[in-house]
Amino acid sequence: MRIERREEISKIVLYSLPFLSILASLIFVGILLWFVGVNPIEAYYIMLIRTFGSKLGLSELFVKSTPLILTGLAVAIPMRAGLWNIGAEGQLYMGAFIASFVALNFASPFAIPIMFVLAAIFGAAWAFIPAILKAKFELNEIISTLLLNYVAIYWVEYLVYGPMRGKNVYNFPYSDLFPECATLPRFFDTRLHLGVIIAFLIVFIMYLTFRKTSFGFSVNVVGANPRAAEYAGIDRKKIIVYTMLIGGAIAGIAGMEEISGIHHRLRAAISPGYGYAGIPISLLAKGNILAIILSAMLFGFLYVGGSALQTTYSIPIAVVYIFQSLVVLFIIGGEFFVRYRVVR
Repeated sequence: MRIERREEISKIVLYSLPFLSILASLIFVGILLWFVGVNPIEAYYIMLIRTFGSKLGLSELFVKSTPLILTGLAVAIPMRAGLWNIGAEGQLYMGAFIASFVALNFASPFAIPIMFVLAAIFGAAWAFIPAILKAKFELNEIISTLLLNYVAIYWVEYLVYGPMRGKNVYNFPYSDLFPECATLPRFFDTRLHLGVIIAFLIVFIMYLTFRKTSFGFSVNVVGANPRAAEYAGIDRKKIIVYTMLIGGAIAGIAGMEEISGIHHRLRAAISPGYGYAGIPISLLAKGNILAIILSAMLFGFLYVGGSALQTTYSIPIAVVYIFQSLVVLFIIGGEFFVRYRVVR
C-alpha cells in the first residue's frame, strides 16, 4: 500500500468527500454517544428539532453562525493568496476591545458606526504585523498569527481584571454594561441582531470583489502560482499585505458584533474559539466565498445542537466539545484524501 498525489482532482471527489467526511464523523460520534448511554439516533433527532423546530432555535443558529461566517472569511481570503491566517481569534479580540472602549467612553448616536470602523481598523492592524513580517522577511505567518492570538486574549483578560473592570459587577471580570446607543438592535424578541445582516452583506461584497475585480484576479493568481504572478507583473508582497489586512478587518468586525450584539459588555473568554473554527470552515468551503455561509451554518448547528444535547441528557460539556472536535478532525482528514489517494 502506498499514498500518491492525485494528478487530477475530479469534481465528484472534490465535492463528495466533504459530505462523506461529515457522515463518517456523525457515525463515529454516534458510537461515542452510545458508549455514554445516549441513543445516537434520538440525540441527532433532538439536535435537529431543537435547532430547526422553533423560532428560538433558528435565531440561535444564525446568532452562532454570524461570527463563524466572518472568521471563516478572515481565514479564506488570505488562503486564496496562499497564506494561513491562524490569527482570526486574536483579531476578533482586538476588535472587541476597541469597540468596548468606544462604547464605555464615547456614548453617542454615532457609537455603532464608530465601533464598527475602529474594530475593523484594529483587527487589520493586528493582522498587519504578521503580514509585513511575511512580505518583508518571509517569516512564517502561521507562527506569528498564532502567537499574536495569545497576546490579544491576555490583553483583554488584563483589562477586564484591571482598568476596564466595571464598578457594579461585584468583583467579576466584566466591564460595565454598554449604553443602549452602543448595542446592536435585536429582532423578534430573540438574540437575533443587526450583525447577522451585516455579516451576509460582507460576504456578498467579498464575493463581488473576488469575482468581478482585477484585485480578486491578482489574489487568485498569487495563490495558484506565485512565480507566474511575478512574471505577470503582480506584486506578491502587496497581495500578502492586502489580503491579511482584509481578513484581519473582518475578524475585528466579528469581535465588535459579538460584544455589541450578544454580551453588551467586555468580558474574558468572549469567544469559544470562533477564530480557530474559521480554519476548518474555510477548508470545508474550498475557498468559495458563498460556500462559507453553508460551512459556517454547519458549525453553528454543532454549537446549538451540542447545547441541546447537554441540557437534554445532562452529559458533560467535555462530550460536546469532543463531538465538535471530531467533526472538525474528519473534515480536515477528508481534505487529505481530496489531494491524495491510497494505491495497492
